[in-house]
Formats: sequence, C-alpha cells, structure tokens
Amino acid sequence: MTINRNFAVLGLAVLVVAGCNMQDTTTPVPQSDSLIMGRIAAVRESAGKDVWEVDVNEGLPEAMQGAMQRESKPVPVLDKDVKVRIRVTADTVCVAGERASGLDDFRVGQEVAVNPVPGTTAMVGTKLLLADAAEMYLFSVYQMRFLPRSLQAIPADAFTRDDPKLVNSAGLEVTPLPAAGGTTVYFAAGLFPGVPASGKDAPPVGAVRPGMRDAKGALAPWAVGGYRPYRTSWENGAWTQPQPVEFPGLAPDLNARLTWIEGGETACLVEVMQPSGVRGLYSSQRPDAKASWAALVKVDVPGGPSVGDAQRFGRQLKALVWTVYDQGSSDLWLSTEGKLGQPLEPRINTMGPEYAPRVGPNNRLYFCRADRQLLFAGGVVQEVRLPGAQRRPLLEAAPSADGKLLFFRVPRYAVGAMDWDLAVAPLAGTNVGEPVLLDGWKPE
Repeated sequence: MTINRNFAVLGLAVLVVAGCNMQDTTTPVPQSDSLIMGRIAAVRESAGKDVWEVDVNEGLPEAMQGAMQRESKPVPVLDKDVKVRIRVTADTVCVAGERASGLDDFRVGQEVAVNPVPGTTAMVGTKLLLADAAEMYLFSVYQMRFLPRSLQAIPADAFTRDDPKLVNSAGLEVTPLPAAGGTTVYFAAGLFPGVPASGKDAPPVGAVRPGMRDAKGALAPWAVGGYRPYRTSWENGAWTQPQPVEFPGLAPDLNARLTWIEGGETACLVEVMQPSGVRGLYSSQRPDAKASWAALVKVDVPGGPSVGDAQRFGRQLKALVWTVYDQGSSDLWLSTEGKLGQPLEPRINTMGPEYAPRVGPNNRLYFCRADRQLLFAGGVVQEVRLPGAQRRPLLEAAPSADGKLLFFRVPRYAVGAMDWDLAVAPLAGTNVGEPVLLDGWKPE
C-alpha cells in the first residue's frame, strides 16, 4: 500500500507477480518497496537472533478511510486474503509515541504504518508479502508526523513547547557541547517555519529566545529556519535560561553554531553558514569566562570552499579535526601538531556523509554518518546505541571531558516535522545509559 505524504493523492499499489504460474510458489519474488499499512494480527520472536515477526492484515486505516470519505474520494477495497509478514530487527526504529522506543510498545489489533528496508519487499506465491521494517509507526503517530492535513484538527498542544526559559522546545535545538564537567552546555537554536493549516501561513514554531529579535522587535533574518549559539548552566539547582552567545560583526542573515568550546570557556570554534549554504570555520577568544567574545577570525583549513564543524584536541590543543562539505556529502579531515590536514582513513570516511567529529578521552572519535551515530575506538568503527532491543536514533554525540557523560540530540516525532531535543546519558566505556532530556537532568 502506498500513500502520498502530502495527502494530495492517495492510492494503492497493486502487487503483480508476472507469470506466477511459472514460479515456485515458495520462492520470494522481489516487489517494489512501498509504505505498508494495516492492523497487527500477531507478534512472535523468530528463530533468528534479535529478530521478531509481525503479521499485519493489510488495509487502509480507519482514520484514512474517514478522511477520504470526507473528501468524497473512493475508498479502495483490498484483497483480504493477502497477508503481510514484517521482520523487525535490532536495526528497526519503532515509534509508538513522541519518542522511538521498541516493539514492546505495540499490541495486536493496533493499526501501523511500516517503511520497508529498501530491497527487502518480496511476494511468496500470491497471498504472502514479506518485508524488513526500517521504521514501524503506530498509525496515529505516522498520521500526525507525515499527514497532518488529513487530521480533522491538529491537537491544541502540538506547538506549545515555546518556553524560552527551557533548553528544549518545539523549534530547533542542535549541537550540544558540554563544558565545566557537563554543568554548562552550549547549543544552537532557532525557530521552525510554521506548519501550514488550510493553506494559510502559520506563525513560526519554537521558543522565541533572547537575541532572536532585532531592536524594533522583529524576528532576525536568521531566526526562522536558521540557528545561532546559546549557553545554559546549572546554577542553584536549576538550568539557567539559555542566553545568546554573541560575536561582534556577525551579519544578521548568517547561521552560526559553536562546534568546540575550550574547557575554561575562553576559546571556541564556530561554523558560520552563508545564505548560499557555503560554510566557513572561525575562531574566537576572550580573557575569561565572563568577558565578551572577540570578533570571529577565519581559520584557514584545506578541503575546499565549504568547511566547518571542527574540534581542537590533543597536547596544547594543536590537533584539529573538521568537516569538509562537498556536493551534498561530507568527510572528516585531520591535522596534528600544526601539520597540513588530510582526509581521515577509509574506515571513517566512506561514500556516505560523515560529520560532527567530537574527540573524547583516549582519543575516542565520535562522529555521524548519515543518520547514524558512530564511534571510532581501538581501530574499530562501531555504532553508538541507546538501551533497548530496537534502534533509538541519536546524533551529534559529544562526551564530557572526563568521559562519564554523553550529550546528544534525540528525535521527537512531531506534527509535520522531525523535532530534535537535547539529552544526556551516563557513559561507561563505550556503553551509553538511559537518556534524560536536558531540562529534566540534574548534574551530580
């Protein structure tokens, strides 16, 4: 079953097995991948390690039938004899609420939407469809996330996370950087453009923070759809209201974020992005943690016209790792002891986009590749996982200086968009504990 996520057109994919009378009916025949929707009929653990099978009676969810009837569109009738068998693995993302959780949160009888792993959809005979699940949503969550216009009404509290006193909001929060043992956190924040309702413009989504408005009270050009750096710290048993980190002379239409902060908070690296999308790496200093930052100074590093997302590390902070952006992808480059930089080895740099390098104790390199958080340690690249049988996404992991905490961002499956919030978890070696959203976390 396929569905247009903009709800402009809704239709069903007809599964055709050409020459099926000439095929072995026990041999899976590849099919085109498309969204699968229906009601859970059974859940069981497979003989394979960390594999579960979910039987789904394919069908149009009741909410979609109602939406089509309201618009006087014909409701498709499916062959009820066709069954769907979904394989859920440790790599599947299961979403039954605002956060990714696990298969345990799904029940027989619930309506679901499943995005297959590309290339895994196959037909056995004419009555059994097979697929591996990349993502499995409770349909009510999928509808809220991808099909808000099909709802009779968007929940009144959908965009109410707009308190500027808090770190996380319904807007943008990315790139957490811990300092002072994790009792201070720098991050970048901005507003999302509003989700249109009934074809009309909607106000921006998120917390309107200090520094987002100009002297006349209008939102700054960067504020909607962009980002700038902020700082919060743990004081008197609470996190302070995030305050802007300001640099003299930074044009109001430029995006900027800190990607490294020195332990004493007297030096930093800043990635600045032009309206064209070209990025540059800059540095700034100040005499002490309470002083104002100096104007940004360009850091010339090799790799091309678009570079940034860097960190200093090593003895006397003479080593530098940074991100080189090129033609929709990116790689990590390294310079040590002031030597000319070069790309990191093939175990780290691949055909996929690598970014967000963060170096922790023992030169452990945390970095991202596409939608995965990875760690290079002991000569091996491994995925960084949160507790649970199924995958719970996280990105931009940054360890504290002592290696006991890991700061990162986690997704919230919000109305019409993916919202990311900042979180922290205990770190023991390479094992990550249960995450806590930053606003609710209390440093020891």
